[in-house]
Amino acid sequence: MRSSGTLRYSPELRPGSHRRRDGGSTRWWLILDGDPELGRYLRHLHWIAQRRLRSLQAPLWGTHVSVIRGELPPHPGHWGDGEGERVDFTFDPLGRETNGYVWFPVRCAAVLDLRERLGLPREPQPPLHLTVGNR
Repeated sequence: MRSSGTLRYSPELRPGSHRRRDGGSTRWWLILDGDPELGRYLRHLHWIAQRRLRSLQAPLWGTHVSVIRGELPPHPGHWGDGEGERVDFTFDPLGRETNGYVWFPVRCAAVLDLRERLGLPREPQPPLHLTVGNR
């Protein structure tokens, strides 16, 4: 399936704050904001698949792809490249669940190229995925 998202560097958790509950920071994070309606639709399908017994809440950042998760890039001069740009990606229509988070595998050469430009390994760990909800 195809969709698109908007690049957002150092996303805030609350207005004016990058501080996480565990004391960490979201300053060296890059996410691809996904379509909120797509997330709402996929959460609804999950609810139906769970026989309407187990619903999901939207992630704190909404539907998104985590591209960089707290990795300090060796080439920080490229930090912010493409901020606010729309990027197309494809995702596997079969969702998965890990530790209460529901996600879909993603393929997106554009964000992998961006990781390389920043001096990071092309493939992140965990691999690219669209997060749509959690329990």
